[in-house]
Amino acid sequence: MKIEFKTDSALSKEDIEVEIKAAQKSEVVDNLIDYLHKFGEKKYHLLPIKVEDRIVTIKPTEIIKVEIQTTDITFYTTKDIIKTTGRLYQVLEKLGDGFIQVSKHGIININFLESIEVGFAGNMIALLKNNLKADVSRLYLPALKKELGL
Repeated sequence: MKIEFKTDSALSKEDIEVEIKAAQKSEVVDNLIDYLHKFGEKKYHLLPIKVEDRIVTIKPTEIIKVEIQTTDITFYTTKDIIKTTGRLYQVLEKLGDGFIQVSKHGIININFLESIEVGFAGNMIALLKNNLKADVSRLYLPALKKELGL
């Protein structure tokens, strides 16, 4: 990869223009574009969660899985189970890399994934650390396989 910096007096001090050149668009190019879009976003090292009359914080690295039922969200961590309310997509945005949605109602931390096996109804089940399981929907299985490099 060749990286080059050029000054451009036509741009203001705040503006930065990035140009990506390649023989053809590829997965590496797409990943680089995604990375640049995320550059400068807030990185959450603690995730604040409102629980009844207080706010607790958890480290995303300790979250094994997140599940939702209607608007009730349950965080399964290495130490505790924390319940709150909210939207699953908002949680996924805050968690960032290492987390992947595996069904309409579940997110898992790839770092805690031990295996994936076939369930009773032909669906897949993700086996996670701490004897936790998560249903993997057929719709989300290709993205999970891609994340695992399969």
